[in-house]
Amino acid sequence: MTGKADRPARRWRLRRDAVNPSARAGSRRALRRSRRGLRAVAPYALVAAVVAVSSVAVWALLGSALLGVRTISVRGERTVTTEQIARAAAIPVGTPLARLDTAAAAGRIGALPAVASVQVQRAWPNTVVVTIAERQAVAVAGRGRNFVLLDPGGFPFRTVTSRPAGLPLIRVSDPKAGDPSTRAALTVASALTPDLRELTSIVVAASSQRVEVRLTDGRMVFWGTSADSPRKAKIATALLEESGKRIDVSAPDVVTVR
Repeated sequence: MTGKADRPARRWRLRRDAVNPSARAGSRRALRRSRRGLRAVAPYALVAAVVAVSSVAVWALLGSALLGVRTISVRGERTVTTEQIARAAAIPVGTPLARLDTAAAAGRIGALPAVASVQVQRAWPNTVVVTIAERQAVAVAGRGRNFVLLDPGGFPFRTVTSRPAGLPLIRVSDPKAGDPSTRAALTVASALTPDLRELTSIVVAASSQRVEVRLTDGRMVFWGTSADSPRKAKIATALLEESGKRIDVSAPDVVTVR
């Protein structure tokens, strides 16, 4: 007689058709809801990530010294020093480049008398590039015991203690930009030929209508107005061999020497 202990152990096997159909349907619905939830959350998570990255980028650009000013590079300077430019620019170290007001910095630098024009640019990540053009002296004028350098427009931009070689000296009552006498004297001085310039002691403008060039040998060239100065300069140069003390080229078609 065979006992229960001799019976083989029953092996259970789960059959799909043995699972409650309603339970399977519930599981599928739950899975679909979970997937929909993930899809719904994903855009918000992406937006949050973008906002976080953008916030860090904005902070780095506008609020951090990581992209702040560390160096000022100056180009085009000859007589103005880099230190003078840096002081005039007044840009604190660490100022975020993105917040730098380049126009305001250029305005401060442009206020230096010797600076004719200036451009201020950002050079990432930490440099400000300043490019300047300095004023060019075409003549000097006396100012007390000193001399002031004048640019072609008559702007007095630098005072020196001795007269620079190679620049004509002009004498006007008030040398400044916009002054008719200053402008007339500079026009004449700029038109002098090399031979005439070498002999010129001073260009005197009592007014814009009465300009004269005094030479180192005591002779005088009466210029009149500054009109037609290049032609007058050539005529005066040609008459330097004459023996007269006064050369009048005020009317270049009818010149006189006496």
